[in-house]
Amino acid sequence: MFLEPLTIVSIVVLIVALILYVLIRAFKSVGFTAPETLVLLVGAIIAYAIIPDVPLYAKGNVVLCFNVAGCLIPLTISARVIRDGRAPLIECIIGIAVVTVLAYHLSAFISDKGVVIYNIYYPSLAAAFIGILLSGKKWGRVGPISYVSSSLGILIGCDLLRLNEVLALQPARLIYASIGGAGVFDAIFVAGIIAVALDIIAMALARMTGGQR
Repeated sequence: MFLEPLTIVSIVVLIVALILYVLIRAFKSVGFTAPETLVLLVGAIIAYAIIPDVPLYAKGNVVLCFNVAGCLIPLTISARVIRDGRAPLIECIIGIAVVTVLAYHLSAFISDKGVVIYNIYYPSLAAAFIGILLSGKKWGRVGPISYVSSSLGILIGCDLLRLNEVLALQPARLIYASIGGAGVFDAIFVAGIIAVALDIIAMALARMTGGQR
């Protein structure tokens, strides 16, 4: 007996809703609100798929743009959690500095490919560790500190510190270089999620053993 299409759609919607509910609860446990979680997990992907890069500056045949999903969203979420005090500024600066150094040394600018990142796991692990270490034993700060450290650290280390290399290009045809786009978006998205996921696991283990609150 085959299920009706409407039944299948209903089951899929229910499963997706349950998954999102679990993820929202998990992200809330380490300091994120439900809207922030939806933006990080769903909104960023949708924005990357449908919103084109926004031009900022042109030099010769190089047009510098920024990507909404890979640049504006991380900046907005980071500014929000820093402003609210969930991610203290000094701790974030330390985390961003560490991840920036890692991201810069783990990436390279290749003229025909853009910025290539060779390993996104080290920045993710570093950000998760920094979040736990600098949270002041408050789990509500762990996720935001880790996210700010990973997303902005990668954005700065992989893109902003390599702008001179991008603008030094003298291509024969018009090219577009995007801050937070292409491979950097993937790295920011994945590293941010991995860092927060590791924090959630660490929080669960700590609570099981009566550790950090």
